[in-house]
Amino acid sequence: MKTIIELFETSVAKFPNNTYLWEKQNGKYEATTYNQTREQVLKFGAGLVSLRLQKGDRVGLISEGRNAWIISELGILYAGGINVPLSVKLESGNDLKFRLAHSGSKMVIVSRGQASKIEEIADQLPELEKIIYLDGKENPGPKDISYEQVLALGTEYLKEKPDEFAALYNSVLPDDVANISYTSGTTADPKGIMLTQLNYAANVVQSASLLHIGEDWKTLAFLPWDHSFAHTACLYCFMYYGASLASL
Repeated sequence: MKTIIELFETSVAKFPNNTYLWEKQNGKYEATTYNQTREQVLKFGAGLVSLRLQKGDRVGLISEGRNAWIISELGILYAGGINVPLSVKLESGNDLKFRLAHSGSKMVIVSRGQASKIEEIADQLPELEKIIYLDGKENPGPKDISYEQVLALGTEYLKEKPDEFAALYNSVLPDDVANISYTSGTTADPKGIMLTQLNYAANVVQSASLLHIGEDWKTLAFLPWDHSFAHTACLYCFMYYGASLASL
């Protein structure tokens, strides 16, 4: 397996009815299967294409760990884009603004708890075209759209152009960049580390050769999801084995 998309597609085919994601709703963890996750990923990715995201475009993502985090990342990758995962500890000033401007992010996906940070700096980011609110927004502006609206756009796009979208995600190559992961910037401006599809896929396959995870295993993913280690050890190693992960 040489791309994250190939990794996910393989696991969906092998473990369609296994639970991949657990998220607490009304005080109780609810399950989302691999098949159900893929359905959401395709809708979200197609929705991004409807919003004119093009191959190689960057999308910022700042949110606490949740189902919509991984669905957003996979959707970005299926649309041919590059995810720029951002720490929830970043402040709205130079830290967050620098990373979004330096990466040239065309869109940013944000949770309710992080939304005010983006709103404070949105006017200072001329390349930013859309803010996608995971939890919606009252009185949205011209750049604002909800996660549910993106899914709805994607649903319509897939009805009209399913083959076109399939061709797009099948065109993603091992050397295509998947993430731009920023260093802390404690001694100078942060550096954007460009991690390819193959970087992640190879790390997952190599890690899997040293450990075994049962497909009935669950992990509580409490590491920061923007870190590459959390990507490999939690999000994608468990995916490789058809196991499941829960967000706090």
